[in-house]
This record gives sequence, structure tokens and C-alpha cells, in this order.
Amino acid sequence: MLTININYDILPDRLITIKLPDEVNPGQHELVIVLDQKPEREKNAKKLMQFAGAIGAFKNIDGVKYQREIRSEWS
Repeated sequence: MLTININYDILPDRLITIKLPDEVNPGQHELVIVLDQKPEREKNAKKLMQFAGAIGAFKNIDGVKYQREIRSEWS
């Protein structure tokens, strides 16, 4: 199996052309295309961060310290 990671600007016609390396033999292959929609994830993260600091009861709690304490109980 060969994994190829590329960054590619999708044009309005939504057509892509990929030249495969010489190590790929001609013939039948299964191609899997995964589109990582980063702009959507980033937009969702910004929406979520609008609530940062919104709960007053947690204002004086160090979140990282709390997570470490909880995780130390696991071992």
C-alpha cells in the first residue's frame, strides 16, 4: 500500500489531476480519497471558543492541572 499526502487547491470545476509515482504499476488499483475540510473544523472551533470563560464557577480553575490530576487516577 502506498500513501500519498498532497495539498491541492480545488478549483470551481472540481476536477483534479494526479500524476502517480513510477513505483505504482499500471493496472487495477483501489483509490481512496479523503477530503479534510479544515475550514469547516476551524469555523466550528471558533464557534466553540466563544464560550471560553463563560462559566464563572470555573474561572479560577487551571484546566490543564485538573486534567493531569484526573489522568493520574487512571494509572
